[in-house]
Amino acid sequence: KDGITTVYNGIDLDKFKYDTNTREVLIDEFKLDHDSLLLLAVGRLHPAKDYPNLLKAFAQIKQNTDQNIQLLIAGDGEEREYIQQLIGSLALQKNVHLLGRRNDIPQLMSAADLFVLSSSFEGFGLVVAEAMACNTFVVATDCGGTAEIMGDTGILVPTQNSEALAEALKKAV
Repeated sequence: KDGITTVYNGIDLDKFKYDTNTREVLIDEFKLDHDSLLLLAVGRLHPAKDYPNLLKAFAQIKQNTDQNIQLLIAGDGEEREYIQQLIGSLALQKNVHLLGRRNDIPQLMSAADLFVLSSSFEGFGLVVAEAMACNTFVVATDCGGTAEIMGDTGILVPTQNSEALAEALKKAV
């Protein structure tokens, strides 16, 4: 009874931290406008991450704003072709960027205006804590441990609900 200790997942705060210089580097790399609002999602392209949910929510936002919003998705996986097709069918080619596998996730998180987790299920969702460590506002689905991680910060929405995710993103914007 007295021999058990809970050890929570840790984050290297020397690595995951806000850096004022990364935004301009990212905007130049992707040839984006300097007034772009950058949304970031990170994770493998897999059904668990529910990127179709995110893309449908993002399409709703794009229809209802004149603001220059860009969605960056870092990660790769077996759903890449399907996600590319969905991006095309939603006419989001100019606003959604599939970055593939990246080694600069802390810099991407630091450069982004919003971090989005659209997963239908997660174990713990460490990526949410990493984004928060980079001072990036988080909009996430209530999957796995995200509610525990976020506490009373960010915006939490139900899983597999594009309308709720779109509303939360609109509110965050």
